[in-house]
Amino acid sequence: MCGTEEAQTIEPQVNILCSAPGFTVPYPDDVDAKLTESNTIFNWGGVTIAKISPTIAVKFGSHVRLSEAKNIMFVEQNIDTPYFHQLRQLRHENYIGSADFGPVTDPFLETYFNKGPFDSEESFNNTIIEAYQLKAPKRHIKSFLVGMLSQKRYQIVFTHGDLRPQNIIVNHGNISGIVDWEFSGWYPEFWAFSKALYVWKWQNDWTNYLIQFLEPYYSEYAVHSFLTEVLW
Repeated sequence: MCGTEEAQTIEPQVNILCSAPGFTVPYPDDVDAKLTESNTIFNWGGVTIAKISPTIAVKFGSHVRLSEAKNIMFVEQNIDTPYFHQLRQLRHENYIGSADFGPVTDPFLETYFNKGPFDSEESFNNTIIEAYQLKAPKRHIKSFLVGMLSQKRYQIVFTHGDLRPQNIIVNHGNISGIVDWEFSGWYPEFWAFSKALYVWKWQNDWTNYLIQFLEPYYSEYAVHSFLTEVLW
């Protein structure tokens, strides 16, 4: 039998990286059989999230990354319910990247060839400038960007990266969980506030609550917002 025919007869393999004691991981065929329009919570951009039972929600698709599972495992191993001040206690001296020491997963660098990881904030900033210039080559702006990003050096802290109301699970008035860790990793300390504000902006009272549980970085948000207009 030729190699091609052999490959066609091989059954797909499910690799389980981590599972809670006593929990049976649903197989892809079972998930597909239970998937309906009514239990699908999210379905866009190669990502599907569905609640297939009263206690099980699944996330799958071509754009779901293994690094997100590793990020969740890292958070679970290091803190309890991931409150924001606890996340910020997870610091790294000279590292910007994902939890498994892989590349940055933030959309800022999604289309740029160099995603790190980075051994300093300076190298991270330089890459952001290069990515910006590649997307806006006619702008004579490099020296201005260098000035914007070199005003201060920040602590590097673990950051969710996509904090918004939909990703915070509340049960009886208390936070019981935070989901969607796809973009999490170690970033400069202002990253969490800037991302959370930019994503939701002024659509409701989110900003009023945001400045209560995250340290505000107003000037840094302005810089981040300026860059995001081109990079994201």
